[in-house]
Amino acid sequence: MIVLITTLDDIYDTHATIEECRKLQGAIQRWDESAVSVLPEYLKDLYRELLRTFRNIEADVPIGMNYEISYLRKSIQNHVTGYLQEAEWAHKNYTPSFKDQVDLTSLTIGAPTLSVSVMAGMTDEIMKQALEWASTIPSVVISAGKIVRFMNDIGAFKRRKCKGDAASSVECYMHEYSVSGEVAIARIDALIEHEWKTLNQARFQNRALLPALQRIIGLAYTASFFYDNRNDVYTSSTLLQEIIESFFVKPV
Repeated sequence: MIVLITTLDDIYDTHATIEECRKLQGAIQRWDESAVSVLPEYLKDLYRELLRTFRNIEADVPIGMNYEISYLRKSIQNHVTGYLQEAEWAHKNYTPSFKDQVDLTSLTIGAPTLSVSVMAGMTDEIMKQALEWASTIPSVVISAGKIVRFMNDIGAFKRRKCKGDAASSVECYMHEYSVSGEVAIARIDALIEHEWKTLNQARFQNRALLPALQRIIGLAYTASFFYDNRNDVYTSSTLLQEIIESFFVKPV
């Protein structure tokens, strides 16, 4: 799912024209092999692979297991609709308000889709309940998405200056409040702390769903792995070497 999300993100950010973005979003809403006919050649294989991946997931779900693939399909459809909105903003050279940008991109960072995905690992006793809960995009999913989004945007801030995609949360904050990049980052750092508090508090609010919640918090932890110290090792993977060595080669 992460490979598919990353590929779709790159298409909407930098590779597709706005018309191609609209066609791909429309095809994914149809979710039918015949929709491939509306797509340019270079997107047809991706669309077929998306449908094939979901068929394979459905085939791999054991009989009687309470994992309903339709929740994941709907999440991807919503996800791509969000990508299209970002592409429309970039196409119009429009800078949204900080709130509007965060409301959208904390979802398109992938938290809702991945949260639904990881519910497949729940025990069968709580899987149905956990899946239905995650699919409603509860506050913990939004908080996890904001943490990853904010840390992603801070880590990518300098690199994004050379890109043509939609304005980041840092850039929207700078634009709306007429502050420097460093001031915007300091204020967003405070928002990250607030979202961690939201996740920690949630641990005590629904103990029955704690195993599902822990998986969503685990997704938020990945932000620290990829974007700590204002780096962006998700994009510049050569920087991962030092991190991997610190875990496995040069332990404390």
